[in-house]
Amino acid sequence: MIIFLPDPQELINTMEFREVIQIKLPSGGLVNAEPLSYNQMRIINVVSTDPMDYMHEKYQPGEVISL
Repeated sequence: MIIFLPDPQELINTMEFREVIQIKLPSGGLVNAEPLSYNQMRIINVVSTDPMDYMHEKYQPGEVISL
């Protein structure tokens, strides 16, 4: 079997995979975040069908939230 990939195999083997935690929003959407320290997380992205979740300043990608 031959597999064609857009990235070289050397790049794929050296990629680091970070831990992603999903936080459920009251509207039913999800926020994907990566842990920084004991009680802080950095927002990666928002997955929701509610447009207001994307407009909320607290859930913008790159924001650091405390739990």
